[in-house]
Amino acid sequence: MDTFKKLYTKSDSSLWQGRIDGEEREYLRWHQVVTCVDLQEEQLHLDNAVVFLGFCCDEGVRRNQGREGAKSAPDYLRKILANLPVHFNEKLQLVDAGNVESNGYDLESAQEALAIVVQKIRSSGGYPLLIGGGHEITYAHYKGLYSSGRKIGVINLDAHLDMRPLSDEKGNSGTSFYQLNQELFDNGEKLKYLAIGIQEISNTTGLLDYAKSQGVEIIYNSELSSSNISVVQDKIAEFAEQVDELYLTIDMDVFAGAFAPGVSAVSYQGIVPDHSFYALLSFLYAHPKLQSIDIAELNPRYDLDERTARLAANLIFQYLQKF
Repeated sequence: MDTFKKLYTKSDSSLWQGRIDGEEREYLRWHQVVTCVDLQEEQLHLDNAVVFLGFCCDEGVRRNQGREGAKSAPDYLRKILANLPVHFNEKLQLVDAGNVESNGYDLESAQEALAIVVQKIRSSGGYPLLIGGGHEITYAHYKGLYSSGRKIGVINLDAHLDMRPLSDEKGNSGTSFYQLNQELFDNGEKLKYLAIGIQEISNTTGLLDYAKSQGVEIIYNSELSSSNISVVQDKIAEFAEQVDELYLTIDMDVFAGAFAPGVSAVSYQGIVPDHSFYALLSFLYAHPKLQSIDIAELNPRYDLDERTARLAANLIFQYLQKF
């Protein structure tokens, strides 16, 4: 808990500013309805609330020799979300719970603090919506959800499997699923992991073989054609039947570089966010077992015309419609 107090920063209401078209519901924008909270308060009521939480850390990306800068993404994205129009159900609460910061190079403490905060949000009735940061967010996010004792299935939209062994006994942005898999195995359990959008050019054959040997279900980027979306949806439905709840993590490098240049590792031939993709995303969002999501590796330093951030904002905008 001391780690939580040291690395947690309450929400900053000054980030939520924007245009005002009126005070009636049909004219509202997100900055007019968001509630900023301090998770260090004892009494929190987050029932039916989507709770934003930033993970200001890309130490995992640095260790993984990627492009640093994703730690600035949470506040960068908030400023874009602030001006979105309110289309979601009026019974839904929109809450900003602030950020977990990394303390220099201490990734492990940042992950510990994030797991505590995720657990706190869930125990208070909220739906965590995390904004990274590097994809080291997954290890901490899962650990926070795992505390519930329910069987969790992770769906990862990503060009990479992020299942590489630790380097010098330390985790990084590419090791989260390896770490989780090892820890669950030690507890006599098995990681339920479905990876969507994987590219052969972004993963070694050894890594692909290892993932398959561990029971990871892989849907390659090449399988995401419009004619094959229903097959992919069936695979997602079958995967969801094996777990109690779903956690969706979206690494922005799963998208083609023209649409997502602002990432830690650009993918020139990734997913094109067209009608077929959003049909798949809507299917995922509508699943009743989906309880938590995060956006990873948005890197403001390399984001041309805010393209990546606006794509991420639309992913979140669409998610809120599920409620």
